[in-house]
Amino acid sequence: MKTKFQHFALVIILALVGIAGNVAAQEPTAVPNPYEPETVPVHPTLLDKYKEFFPPAVLKVTDGVWVARGYNRDNPVLIEGDDGLIVVDPGESIPATQKVKDAFNANLDNIFNKKPVKAIIYTHHHDCHINGASVFADEQTEIIGHESLLNNMFSEWFGPVYPSRVEGGIKMTGIMFQDSPVRDGKGWYAGYVLAGPQILGPSGFLAPTKTIKEETRLTISGVDVDLIPVAGETTDVLLVWLPQKEVLIQIAVVYEAFPAISTMRGSRLRDPLDYVNTLKIARGLKPENLVTIHGPNPITSGKENVSQYLTNFSDAIQFVNDQTLYYMNRGYTAGEMMDLIVLPSHLASSPYLQETYGSKEWNIVHIFRYYRGYYTGEVRDLFPQTTRSEAEMSAFLAEGDGDLASKAQAALDINPEWALRLADDALLLDPDNPVAFETKKAAMLTLAENTMNSQARNMLLSDYLLMTNQTRRAFALADPKLVYSRIGDHFVELMPIATLHRILAVSLNASKSIEKDIVVSVRLTDIKTNDPKASDHYTFNVRKGILEVDPPFANKGECEIVTDSMTWKQLVLTKLNPKDAVANGKVVISEGTPESFYSFMELFN
Repeated sequence: MKTKFQHFALVIILALVGIAGNVAAQEPTAVPNPYEPETVPVHPTLLDKYKEFFPPAVLKVTDGVWVARGYNRDNPVLIEGDDGLIVVDPGESIPATQKVKDAFNANLDNIFNKKPVKAIIYTHHHDCHINGASVFADEQTEIIGHESLLNNMFSEWFGPVYPSRVEGGIKMTGIMFQDSPVRDGKGWYAGYVLAGPQILGPSGFLAPTKTIKEETRLTISGVDVDLIPVAGETTDVLLVWLPQKEVLIQIAVVYEAFPAISTMRGSRLRDPLDYVNTLKIARGLKPENLVTIHGPNPITSGKENVSQYLTNFSDAIQFVNDQTLYYMNRGYTAGEMMDLIVLPSHLASSPYLQETYGSKEWNIVHIFRYYRGYYTGEVRDLFPQTTRSEAEMSAFLAEGDGDLASKAQAALDINPEWALRLADDALLLDPDNPVAFETKKAAMLTLAENTMNSQARNMLLSDYLLMTNQTRRAFALADPKLVYSRIGDHFVELMPIATLHRILAVSLNASKSIEKDIVVSVRLTDIKTNDPKASDHYTFNVRKGILEVDPPFANKGECEIVTDSMTWKQLVLTKLNPKDAVANGKVVISEGTPESFYSFMELFN
């Protein structure tokens, strides 16, 4: 639910979270104008994890293998071969990755001046792993990724829910207040466990020149590299196994925190057993060294230590998965089983399984919905309530809106989670209620101070800044087309036409089109080789609130335009104004009038 307080720093969001512009870790600096309050205390466990990122360091894994920790939002890995180098997950942006390259050179006697980078390997498509490639690559560098990397990039990120992903990402990482790092007992920002501080930077992503569909052994500059396609955090994961060195490099199935099967940023429901199955493969390799590409302690050494690390992480996921199904099969809802599912003591006490990133309760809800869907089995849930209806129920029990605000205030000393919910309900019914407003603020700060979960803290404090109008740049995110318009052209060129048309469909304004039934066609003068499924002609039927692409038996309609695929993409993503496109000849109206084309495009926002 959006309120009048929820204004986002659009420049920050687009540049910091999207692949079109990214972030990197650096030593924090003091903020010149502190937020109010100046300090939000950090849970000791979370604060200790944040401190471990500093100072940044180039760490030796084994002979010829190093990892750069703390320079970048991920931990890039460098492998030295006979006559060249291999880089795994180059980083999140051009300037961030330049810091990494400089650090490797400073610690390894200018190694990049002596040997070229023969290959860059992406472990998966997430932005912080792929956007520094151009810093390391030259024209001869092989770029290696999973066969479905590009497809996933556009379906999971630059797709129909991109604005929502951007909003979730900016809140999850705490980037809105990263200019107020915790230092000397003051400040707000304490990283998000998988990474330290973050900075802006453009993307240097390079599309894969070699894709991996099945387990493959490559010999690169004399180094054997086994690439094993698996699934976990994404479905385009590559485990990187160096058999000669007994080194396993990965991130998307294990890190030093309780596993988060889904991300607070937002994603499709993930199969919990994908993680378990992939970890079984990783355990079977019997690595001597494990390198994780997120977190402050990227190296685990010794076969027994690595095995225990991987096994515990796998067991934590499987235990919660299996016990959720155990209770589901006995008629329990997700809420009812939260107190019943208790981790075994050897998992609960593991320093690498503390709930600093994921949460047992979040995973239970995720798993329940993954296997069952919305309906819990309780008949009351046959009747989903609107947010306002739930607020009205709370007010009914409290005997009025004013009493609801008072109840919320009283709950602060009992349970701040209750206070947050009740205050939220009161504000929904009465947005100007001062008691509810102050109570919600207090509840959010209290919860942020006391949680060890970095995602929860960052979400709470981000919403607090929005609620109190303390964002550094106050641009509204109410218009998703502004988000789409900032996608870099190098990504737009790679975007599949099918993805583009789904973006167009979810951008249709139903209230403007509910009485419409019009057909428009588009003829493309070029077909990009990276999109073999594209056609040279599309017909669009806006029909009473929905958009259908290529309906059966449709004619050209009242308007046909002729343009190239890049221009059409820029029009759909609002990077190009339709009237300007016609005026400068990028769009030709072959049938109908320009006005009918403009009217069609105005239906989408």
